[in-house]
Amino acid sequence: MKSFCFLGAIFFLLAASCSVNYDTVYETEGTVPELMLDDAVFSRVRDSKSVAEIQSKRLEEFKDGGVVLAKDIQFTTKTDGGEVSSFGSAGLMKADPQKEVYEFFNGIKIEAPEKGLVIEGESLRWNGKSEQLVGERGKPLTIKKDGMTLRGSGFSASAVSQSFSFSSNVSGIYVEKKSEEKEEDGQE
Repeated sequence: MKSFCFLGAIFFLLAASCSVNYDTVYETEGTVPELMLDDAVFSRVRDSKSVAEIQSKRLEEFKDGGVVLAKDIQFTTKTDGGEVSSFGSAGLMKADPQKEVYEFFNGIKIEAPEKGLVIEGESLRWNGKSEQLVGERGKPLTIKKDGMTLRGSGFSASAVSQSFSFSSNVSGIYVEKKSEEKEEDGQE
């Protein structure tokens, strides 16, 4: 199997259907999976250490461009020291390892405990070349970080600049840490 590149920074737009109409008379070579695996587990290894792992109920690889579709996935990325840096799940993933584009949809949840970050939504797209994470226009996405919960549409994040933004329908709540600590101590 061609190298199955995994998200470096993570993390998932347009839904692609796994069902293929096999009754079609015209050329189907590019639409019929070349490889199909059930209950698949893949690890990415660097310097004899596992740096990423993906599990999938169903994985299909297509001949044209090596596009991979995976259903009901769970993934984990690790630091060079072997500690989990992020983990998550999605109902469906479409990966194009050659272009370094990964699309996640149908109930996405990504957690990066080291950074205190949780992302939840319906669709995300990661571009490894530009290191951009983008949500589908018009679909809400929720981010939780450092006492802040934001929900909005038009999500965009850059791993290069370590920043993110929403283009519309933003709402949220921020709980100041000092307030939380005082409440835990019984003070106000």
